Amino acid sequence: MVIQENLSVALNQLKAGKMRSFLTTLGITIGVGTVIFIVAILEGYNLSITEEMNILGSNTFQVQKRDINTGVQVGHRKEKYRKDLEKELAEAVRAHCDMIEAVGAEVWQYNTVINYKDKKTNPTLYVAGGEPEFFINNGYFVESGRILTKEDINLHKKVVVLGYDAVDVLFPFEDPVGKVVKIRGAKFQVIGVIEKIGNTTFGQSRDNTNCIPITTFEDLWGKYRSINLTLQVKEGVDFEEAQNQVIGVLRKERKVPPGEDNDFAIFSNDTLIDSFNNIAEKIQLAAILLGMISLLVGSIGVMNIMLVTVTERTREIGIRKAVGAKRIIILFQFLSESIILSIIGGIIGMIIGFGLAGITSLSLNIPFAVPLWVVISSVLVTTVVGLFAGMYPAARAAKMDPINALRYE
Repeated sequence: MVIQENLSVALNQLKAGKMRSFLTTLGITIGVGTVIFIVAILEGYNLSITEEMNILGSNTFQVQKRDINTGVQVGHRKEKYRKDLEKELAEAVRAHCDMIEAVGAEVWQYNTVINYKDKKTNPTLYVAGGEPEFFINNGYFVESGRILTKEDINLHKKVVVLGYDAVDVLFPFEDPVGKVVKIRGAKFQVIGVIEKIGNTTFGQSRDNTNCIPITTFEDLWGKYRSINLTLQVKEGVDFEEAQNQVIGVLRKERKVPPGEDNDFAIFSNDTLIDSFNNIAEKIQLAAILLGMISLLVGSIGVMNIMLVTVTERTREIGIRKAVGAKRIIILFQFLSESIILSIIGGIIGMIIGFGLAGITSLSLNIPFAVPLWVVISSVLVTTVVGLFAGMYPAARAAKMDPINALRYE
């Protein structure tokens, strides 16, 4: 009954000074809202990227010359020299790795233009020189026509499988299969169209990829560049064991001495997701630190306003003590007001954080996701902030001498 009465008095006091209560909790509101917003956006990106990476399949990985650097780098980092990867390595893996279902070599040229009659694309297309395995290992499916064949590779045929970015510009009202386009001045027959995929999480088109035989690519752009290997592990085979088998073959082919680091990089969907999560954790930590600073400022505001409230209500404290109110009741009264003030600020912050995260998720086309831990943490932290911020003012009110309090003007 006493608890209910104290809570009722606390709520009435907060209602009586709505503007003051709002300004007092602003720091807490901003802190909680910031944490909720940033954690929700990062969680949405994480879900979206995980789903996107799973398009490639959980049983594929790639080998490249250089490591993918997704971290923050300050200054110049000197890297050890590495030899280019050659497409013959794909043949070595096929011959010696019985855990691998499919392996293909690929090489890329960016910012390419494709022409058809009087039309041409923007210089934003990718042209990949690939092998038949290029499509399945990269998660590309042909909507019409066919993919590359070994014959196309061996005979250096000028054939191309177009992506939808090229098709939309060059063939808006006709079937592109069988037509002849120009790439780097050379004529290519269109043999297929890659199924439309859409944009990546960060807005980059996945439909700007066009594939020609890797041998024809080398005829156009030269052989002096490093290739990538894409590999698919056999069903039922341990993924890590398959990677180790490939590493052993590549080290032998590239004559890497025992004890020395690999002179190539291996990465998979999990590698890329882990890299993103590593960055996301740092951003999340920064957001939580900013939130904590705002909460600290908010707690100081709550403490100040509670001290003012104690001073304003000195006579009330004296009257309550004169009629028999114990110290613990007075203490609980002002602690209740402080905690409720902080929780209200936290709830407003959560509502704002949820709202901003929802709007941002819709505009960025990513899932709206708020982890349960961040909601529970927000409630607990705001309660603790209210408790500590109100402790000193409440203790000061509880220790007041009733005679002096009644004389206070």
